[in-house]
Amino acid sequence: MRSPKGSVVRFALTGALALAVASPVALSSQPVAAKKKKDALELAMDVKSFTLDNGLRVFVLEDHSTPAFNISLLYDVGSIDEVQGKTGLAHFFEHMMFQGSENLGDNMIAEYTERAGGNLNAGTSFDQTLYYHNIPSNYLDMVLWGEADRMTGLDMTQETFESQRAAVISEKDRSENAPFAKAIQWEFIPDLMPESPYTHPPIGTEEDLEAMTLEDAQDFFNRYYTPNNCVISIVGDVEFEQVKQRVQHYFGGIPKGPERTPTSGIKKAEERPRQKIEKKVTDDRAQQTAYLAGWRAVDDGHPDRPALDLLATILFTGESARVPKILTDEKKLTVVAFGTNFVFRHDGAVFLQIIPKPDSSQDEIKKVIQDEIAKVAKKGVSKKELEKATNAQIMNTVSTLASNQGRATSIAQGAAFYGEPKRVITDLDKYRDVTSKDIKRVAEQYLDENWVWYELAPK
Repeated sequence: MRSPKGSVVRFALTGALALAVASPVALSSQPVAAKKKKDALELAMDVKSFTLDNGLRVFVLEDHSTPAFNISLLYDVGSIDEVQGKTGLAHFFEHMMFQGSENLGDNMIAEYTERAGGNLNAGTSFDQTLYYHNIPSNYLDMVLWGEADRMTGLDMTQETFESQRAAVISEKDRSENAPFAKAIQWEFIPDLMPESPYTHPPIGTEEDLEAMTLEDAQDFFNRYYTPNNCVISIVGDVEFEQVKQRVQHYFGGIPKGPERTPTSGIKKAEERPRQKIEKKVTDDRAQQTAYLAGWRAVDDGHPDRPALDLLATILFTGESARVPKILTDEKKLTVVAFGTNFVFRHDGAVFLQIIPKPDSSQDEIKKVIQDEIAKVAKKGVSKKELEKATNAQIMNTVSTLASNQGRATSIAQGAAFYGEPKRVITDLDKYRDVTSKDIKRVAEQYLDENWVWYELAPK
């Protein structure tokens, strides 16, 4: 992601664990109107859309409550699309896209937005690359012109290529300098999700970055930075018909790119192996011990994902969740314990990260975790626990819907990956349909003895 000064930074692994992931976010339309009608939660939405002849899909959600809008451009490309020996290209372009284009100098697309009182950024993950602007509503033409210019006329010379490749290598060195970063990215994740398309991080390997050529970069750009591989979502103080006319004006003449290779051949998470691994990893940069636990679960589109989200919330998320409450508050064994269900388009896992107190017993910590999982697998959860977890999911969605940016990102992700710009609405219904029996079943099925447990210790 681009910092205000023009450099590009990413979510890095620091301390126990922080993963760069592409989790689907939420969406809505006008200022969110939530109301109860009988027992149904309804969110008012009015997302309009159109598609250009070159395949560019555009989604517009008018909200005139503030004189500003967000535009998000989601390119359906991430590290999952890289081939062995050429990793790091997806993230490289998050840098490269700010280096100028046919009519814009180095970093000028950012300077124009910031001079107008707006802000912008970008991010690369396993599944996507996203660029966005938040800007006053009278700058629609400027932003569309700039984004079209860099989609079709990116300034890729040997000089700019070498400069940004060096920046990515430097960023990689910094991010992997954090304690246990390499062990988590290159050992823990592959142990947890063997045969997964997500076993190399988006930043790539040093060997591949060093071997990358300008021709590699140009080929990658020509393949993925095309109108038919992009979804644009615009949310805020705009008029649909004006957006349609201006998008056609700026993007309509850009040629269609090659068709994407279907991802239908990728195995589902439940079809891949699950294994039990327990190991100790040391690092002389670490100051304290941490534990990681993980269970391979399901991908984002799997029917069990909502139940696993709620199960992870009940067991691991927040101070009042079962495991943190016992470990931290009652038994005083840990400084912090926190977990969640991470989902990708084609894989997923439930993670738990723990920082123990210096004199605590690792075996006792393990026993608490296993005992609580066993209780849920045997008896399910209470109605109160289930309602609390469901309400937490609803509030997360409502929080996302509060901003133009949250809604625009959600619309783009739902449309790009599932052909469903309003996907979050049906998601909320899915959460509300989960029962205690569902929680019981997924606890027994997925959070079993096949866990990956890492003791991360100072050397």
